[in-house]
Amino acid sequence: MPRRSGTPRWSAGIVAMALAVPGQAAASPSRAGDFVVYGFSQSDVHDEDPQVYELDPDTTIRAIGKWSTAGDEAADYDFTQIGRYHAQGITFMGSGTASVIFPKDFATAEIFDDMSTRDANGDPVPHDEFGFPEPARRGNIFNPEYRAYLLSWARIQIDGGVDGLNLDEINAGFSGGSKYGFNGNEGFDDYAIADFNRYLLAKYPAFTAADWKSRFGMTDDNLLRRDVPAGDLTANFNYRDHLRAGGWNRDPLNAANPLAAEWGRVVANRMYAEDTSFTATYIRRYWKEIVDELRAYARRTRHRGILISSNGLWPYVDFNSVGMYPWNPDEQTPDYRGADYVPIVGGHLNGAKSLQSQYRHLKEQSARIAGNVPVVVFIDWPNDMMTGYLNLPLEEKKDYWRIFGAEAYANGLFPAFHLKDTVGSPTATDLGMMDFFKTYTRFYKDHRATFKDNAIGAQPVRAGAANVAASLLVQRGTGKRSIHLVNHDYDQGITPRTGFTVEAEPGSCPRRVSSISPDFPGAKSPAFSCRDGKLKVTVDRLDHYTVIRL
Repeated sequence: MPRRSGTPRWSAGIVAMALAVPGQAAASPSRAGDFVVYGFSQSDVHDEDPQVYELDPDTTIRAIGKWSTAGDEAADYDFTQIGRYHAQGITFMGSGTASVIFPKDFATAEIFDDMSTRDANGDPVPHDEFGFPEPARRGNIFNPEYRAYLLSWARIQIDGGVDGLNLDEINAGFSGGSKYGFNGNEGFDDYAIADFNRYLLAKYPAFTAADWKSRFGMTDDNLLRRDVPAGDLTANFNYRDHLRAGGWNRDPLNAANPLAAEWGRVVANRMYAEDTSFTATYIRRYWKEIVDELRAYARRTRHRGILISSNGLWPYVDFNSVGMYPWNPDEQTPDYRGADYVPIVGGHLNGAKSLQSQYRHLKEQSARIAGNVPVVVFIDWPNDMMTGYLNLPLEEKKDYWRIFGAEAYANGLFPAFHLKDTVGSPTATDLGMMDFFKTYTRFYKDHRATFKDNAIGAQPVRAGAANVAASLLVQRGTGKRSIHLVNHDYDQGITPRTGFTVEAEPGSCPRRVSSISPDFPGAKSPAFSCRDGKLKVTVDRLDHYTVIRL
């Protein structure tokens, strides 16, 4: 593994220039809207996963991942693998953590402190919950030097020839970590609270001193002023002092704090379109600056565009890659764990559960946030969802993709087929999954035109059999319609549904109907009738998943 001799690379005020890799292909990346098969295989920046070439997906959402000092220099990387990706027509996505930092990442302890997020007392927030052998913190996206640091390694990957970049956990530095019980006591550094002053002054341009005091409980000795620079936290309003005075410095998002709603509650890996609070407004602004700079850099230096993604639901991306993990915000549950994306009961797959509503929620939120970009879901790690998946019996692991991978497709999303993580878990090959993946994904490649760029149809679909989730998709641009059926009659194995009718109101009657499935070869021509836009199709057999093309 290429390493420097323990000398941290980043010094404040210095942006190192990356070196272009001679002979590296620089073809324009494919349009993300054309992808239908995604893989998940993340390697360290110097490593390569041969499983990717076996699966032959359109892309992997994070082929390599910059972590700590590994990836600070061009010599750390094996960029030659990009040519091997391109030889098979696979788009290469680089990536790196956008928030986890360590002392060795920076030249001095002072720079590390300056790059770190802080609590409402102004102290750096530790993240011991990671369990790493060295102290870990979160980087501060409000600090322009930290944003320059992110851009420095991203430019190295662009110069190396990546087709795109996935920046992981953009807004993760606001939880407070285990020290504060994840109550949001983080992000209260000088950079952020200076921006908070700017936000308040812009939002309330007519406020007088009396207004600031009556509305937000400010005091004469700590009052927001227009005649003093917003960043002068001695002469102007200092939000940390305000929190200490109110007794909220250990719980700054407490509802009793009149400024808590203005500050906002950051939801990790989400940037909701309707959120106009301070944190959302400025994180969104800084994220756009980063994205715009990376796109401009690629155009300026490599004369091509690049794809951008991040973990979660974000604007300004070419596709959203959504990690599935516990404590997600995608479904309100009594235990606060959120949507159960890998449903397991007693060590066995709970294939009787449907994820249709959760998948649709992700797709609808992504559309509001980012427009009509593809949404890819992957089992994130390390967490108990991934552990549960890895521990399933082999056939039930396959059934996970036959049911819940298919259900993603059935609702206009895409699953990322899991090949490898970076923590030493068994790979797809180790688990005996590769032959299945190669055969199963071939179906989606062969029917690419059916699965790309679909929206959820508004018209109802009714399946005349229990435990069948049905949906209607309408393809943007062509208007082509397809009905998708996912069988959830499952108990440690699927029970096929036979001889039932599907009813839909697609708006107009089709001339022809055909059905395709990864469960049978070729295409079938099911019996159907249609009158006044009301369609009835007879399904002779549904194993796991069938698509009826209209």
